[in-house]
Amino acid sequence: MPTQRLLTQTEYISLTDKYAKAIEYLLAAKGDEDTLATAAYQARLTRDQLVAFSQPDEYKITADLDDAVGAVVTAVSRESDLVSYFANFNSAVLSHLGQDLNTWLTAGGLRVHHYWRRGGNTAIAAANVFPPVTILGSFAVTGAGAGTFTDGQAVDTATYGGAQIELEVTGNPIGAANIDVTVASVLADGSTANKVGTIPSGSPIGTKVALGAASDRVVNITGITIAAGTNGDAFRVQTREDRVI
Repeated sequence: MPTQRLLTQTEYISLTDKYAKAIEYLLAAKGDEDTLATAAYQARLTRDQLVAFSQPDEYKITADLDDAVGAVVTAVSRESDLVSYFANFNSAVLSHLGQDLNTWLTAGGLRVHHYWRRGGNTAIAAANVFPPVTILGSFAVTGAGAGTFTDGQAVDTATYGGAQIELEVTGNPIGAANIDVTVASVLADGSTANKVGTIPSGSPIGTKVALGAASDRVVNITGITIAAGTNGDAFRVQTREDRVI
């Protein structure tokens, strides 16, 4: 019998990316009580019907069932239940590898999808998970070399590692001048670095310009400066996902 090899990190990522897509679908189906065509919304309709009983002889219906139907709304929308679907798979992987999963992932230099960490295996360390697209800040150009920076949201470093960042045009198509952009960035290890890039003149809304390298681990930004630009130009800085499932 030939020597049996172990699962590779690349193969694990491929398997869990497929599960991540399943989790994305499941979360969308769960939804929340304010989103039409989701499980939580339908559960909410049952609760709303019950609490609408208002006649004197209907009090006992509401009193007896109110807590129960409210609990259904909570249970249907709860994300943490998804992890149990993948418990056997996670146990099988650990048994197969015979070593710590996070150490093994780090050694492979690959990161799992944020949906897999969110609903598949919450024990995966933040450094081994790439974050969802996170808008770190935005900039409204008021003239050549001038404008207003608006701070955004930092990456949740308790759950995700940092990421490469990109510029995305959000205002009118960029004017006649290129915009040279410098983004003051904070990395996952606490150090700082400037990331630079250029948005070409005439770029339409939705144009994206990647800064730095795919190996960057930016978790926040503290400022944006520009050279050139045209009044009315606008863009934002956001993280890039390692890959799309």
